[in-house]
Amino acid sequence: MAKAKQRELHRKRQAYLETLTANYKQRLGERLAGSRKIFQNRVVAVDLHSHSIYSDGQSTVAENAERAKLVGLDLIFATDHYTIRQKRSAAPLPNATWGEESDTAGFHLGLLQPKRVHKSKPGEQLVDGLARGLRHADFVWLAHPVGFNGPTRELQERILQQSDPVDELAMEVLNGFNVIDRAYYRTGLWGAQMFDRLLCAGKKVTPLGASDCHSMVEIGNSWTGVLNATRSPASVIKSLRAGQCFATEAPLLDWSVNGKVMGSTLRPRKGTTLRFHLRAADSAGLAWVRIISQGKIIKEIWAKGEPLVEATLSRKARGSAAYFRVECAAVDDRRAFATPIYIA
Repeated sequence: MAKAKQRELHRKRQAYLETLTANYKQRLGERLAGSRKIFQNRVVAVDLHSHSIYSDGQSTVAENAERAKLVGLDLIFATDHYTIRQKRSAAPLPNATWGEESDTAGFHLGLLQPKRVHKSKPGEQLVDGLARGLRHADFVWLAHPVGFNGPTRELQERILQQSDPVDELAMEVLNGFNVIDRAYYRTGLWGAQMFDRLLCAGKKVTPLGASDCHSMVEIGNSWTGVLNATRSPASVIKSLRAGQCFATEAPLLDWSVNGKVMGSTLRPRKGTTLRFHLRAADSAGLAWVRIISQGKIIKEIWAKGEPLVEATLSRKARGSAAYFRVECAAVDDRRAFATPIYIA
């Protein structure tokens, strides 16, 4: 009885917080709507990672879907722990579908629309867990691989070791668990560092953003922008598999090299001109846009509060393998990270 009263008290506190944050979340939705008009390129805004009462979440799938709509998101995946029973609740909702959060090799693993529950195996390596996940889900990724308080040296080395036989992987660079406002300084700072370490190690890495919400207050603090997709889950998953996406707290990003979209691999001869074309937008105003290669900033554009940055830049191919990626910050320091383009 005491536990039931404690749960009810917790639920009432959560409801109070959700009411307090509703107006703030609505302003985020208005900001995103304004950014879309400026950006013009079609972007599907998706929360890939959320929890409901089917596992350890405080809200129903329908409540989460309604809050996602308020903050301007087009689609939310209900990825409860070790179950896909939430599929029944998501089915009638136009902006919700199902997934699962499982684990493998000591890491949390996200799966989109799995056909059955993914069960971890003792002693399994990451490469095997990912391969098993892909046998019954069309997209899998590492959820919050660096943790929530900064990764230890041991964790960083374990990530690098376990990913060594993995050629391509997707990972949450931004995870908003237990954060009402922003995800960057809780997970993104270290997520971006690990993103570059894996890229420098020769991996192809797709960056993702997600709220990892356990109550509605977290929804909207980080999400994934998907390009070249419609709002259908199948279309979103297809673009995610191709790496045509960016992790974000608010800004919108798109870029290409010699007309090839993010996630592409180019094989230019040494001395070939590489033409970078990028667009970044945020109706609140942008602070800067950066191009990063091999862990170093190679170009920084100061936006001075402009809501749109569009630029074309050139660079000669050096004849060696490399990656280029783009990130940006709004005037309130909200960040976005685009999938790299690779030079083979």
